[in-house]
Amino acid sequence: MTNRPTLQSDPSGGVLVAADFAEEYGGHLRTISPSRPVVIVGDDPLDADQLAAVSVANLWLRDWARGARPYLGAVTRCPNLRWFHTASAGVDSPVFGGLVERGVRLTTSSGAAAPAIAQHVIMTMLALARDLPGSLRAQTERRWRTATLGDDLVGAHVVVVGLGPIGLEVARLAVALGMSVTGLRRRPPTNEGYPVRPLEALDEVVASADWIVLALPLAEGTAGIFSADLMARCRPGARVVNIGRGGLLDEPALLSALRSGAIGGAALDVFSSEPLPEDSPFWGLPNVIVTPHSSAAVPSTRRRQAMAFLDNLVRYETGEPLHHEVQA
Repeated sequence: MTNRPTLQSDPSGGVLVAADFAEEYGGHLRTISPSRPVVIVGDDPLDADQLAAVSVANLWLRDWARGARPYLGAVTRCPNLRWFHTASAGVDSPVFGGLVERGVRLTTSSGAAAPAIAQHVIMTMLALARDLPGSLRAQTERRWRTATLGDDLVGAHVVVVGLGPIGLEVARLAVALGMSVTGLRRRPPTNEGYPVRPLEALDEVVASADWIVLALPLAEGTAGIFSADLMARCRPGARVVNIGRGGLLDEPALLSALRSGAIGGAALDVFSSEPLPEDSPFWGLPNVIVTPHSSAAVPSTRRRQAMAFLDNLVRYETGEPLHHEVQA
């Protein structure tokens, strides 16, 4: 992601938003851009004239599963769209790529979800380390479970794969818990207070890792990065947390490694097919925590995502560079 000078703003172009964004932030829109009509994607279909009036679009939804399809269907039919902002940090959707190919500028709310997702990572690591899933199963059975339950995280080695805003926050919290952190990134190493290695060193560092956290975007060079071969190189019993994209890992190989104990446990918030099918074996494995792509789904994340767009809208109106612009 990079910043570049903006084109001249188009003061009369409409802003395409979902109904829930208009409900919560319509007043902000009118204050920042009083001359722009607000075009709302709701229950009623939009006609061609309404869509042709749109030059700015902001994808922000309370319920992504319900609202993403109708919103994206509308935005792809806006012939005069000049700038599209998405609340997500990931831009691997083909829709986003198609807009960029049309010359539409693309920005994201990168970093807005980092606090929530990093806390989710630490939560699931603690839960796996202390076998919270086993304790919850015992609770449902009304069984008093007295066995020693795992261990704490102090001194454990975590490899954080990807040091964007999310990975950096995961590493910060891990250090605060007394863990030994190694970070991996594609860009040259920086002075973060813990070892930072190039992504190509992943094969080497997993051999000493107790935990591997996948915090990469899905892109060329990262798809399938946590492969069967890499799993075989891991320390026996190592655990993996994936909050990047499902396509980062080989799911059949992970299932096999989890069943054999070669991988000791996994916390998976993302999958190659979502929603995760009901017949997926991941649901029933005792050493797996499944969450429905919800690690960022807290109100504070949505507020930060909305504010990121509104801040960029001020910049767009005044001709300043936009934050978190994706380079075509």
